Amino acid sequence: MFKHTISELKEALVCLQAGRVTLAYPFQPHAPGGEFRGKPVIDVDKCIGCGACANACPARLITLDDVNGYRTLHFELGRCTYCASCRDVCPQQALRMSPQFELSTSSLEDLQIHVQFKLVLCRSCGEAVSTQRSVNLVNDKLAASELHQDDRDYLDLCIACKRKLAIHTPSLNLEVVP
Repeated sequence: MFKHTISELKEALVCLQAGRVTLAYPFQPHAPGGEFRGKPVIDVDKCIGCGACANACPARLITLDDVNGYRTLHFELGRCTYCASCRDVCPQQALRMSPQFELSTSSLEDLQIHVQFKLVLCRSCGEAVSTQRSVNLVNDKLAASELHQDDRDYLDLCIACKRKLAIHTPSLNLEVVP
């Protein structure tokens, strides 16, 4: 019994000499480090609605819905593991990981992000081709290149209609010469 008490006193002295080794959190908040991955934040002005983030998300918290000529990106942040896969695959760098890590709330709506984009519909069959922003981005890049306007006329066709058109294009028909 006496040995045990002496051991505890020695341990108490060691701890008192070391001083404070913990943070005074939550009374004095501490900013996380530079590589900290907190709540994902989407820059709506940069996002083109391509869905790369939804394909890369291992938790499947990012979903896409194409309804009535609009694509809606849904982020359910209550399931986020802060892996930053969505940020890493975004071609426009529209996603970033904020330093915010205190996400407790009494409403689930606070943990949801919804972003809506206008869809471009196929001029032939009416199927969704892509978002208007992504078509504009491709069109701008093609306009800066040396391609003719005829080459940009396929941007408002779905893949199935592009294939049908390619089959009937005379320049693609190859003749077998004996």
